Amino acid sequence: MGGIDVFLRTLTQIDDGHGEEDLLNLTVEIKGYRGEDAKEKKTTMEVYWVPGVNNLGTHGRWAFAECADVYQIEADFKAKVESAFNSMIESVVGGLETPT
Repeated sequence: MGGIDVFLRTLTQIDDGHGEEDLLNLTVEIKGYRGEDAKEKKTTMEVYWVPGVNNLGTHGRWAFAECADVYQIEADFKAKVESAFNSMIESVVGGLETPT
């Protein structure tokens, strides 16, 4: 395989502005080696699982982040949380009409 094969999956709940009663469930995978199976898993999580469980609406709100580069983990995690927060803001602001 080459390199170090490290894998850690964690689930964290984040208050992204929806309040403590509606925390974002963020699944984070940290890898030292990323094979083809990991690419397929990431695609499955982002394209099918997360949208499916969020559309169902009975298990809270979910997001997925994958971090593979040890030097990039903090920035990747921050970007994922900011993206979820910005989407939340856009859903609120996008629904507001501007006065004319």
